Amino acid sequence: MCGGYTGEHEVDSYSRTYMYEGHRVLFTVMENGMTMIIQESKDGNVMPKRVVDLEEGIDYEDQLIKWGYTSSVSYTHLTLPTKA
Repeated sequence: MCGGYTGEHEVDSYSRTYMYEGHRVLFTVMENGMTMIIQESKDGNVMPKRVVDLEEGIDYEDQLIKWGYTSSVSYTHLTLPTKA
């Protein structure tokens, strides 16, 4: 195959959002438990998503907490395309 998509699969993910003075950072732990997506926005301007290893993401979360960011937690059930 040429790397196309073969269908969909369901994923349970854990996410946490931190906010402070118009800066919003969304962390989503992926189903493999080893990587995390980080999505940031500031005053409505969205930055590109970053995929980082879990340890790097947790270190960034810890830093935000030290700087006074507040957080909320959510659990989501996603349907994602399956890559061949």
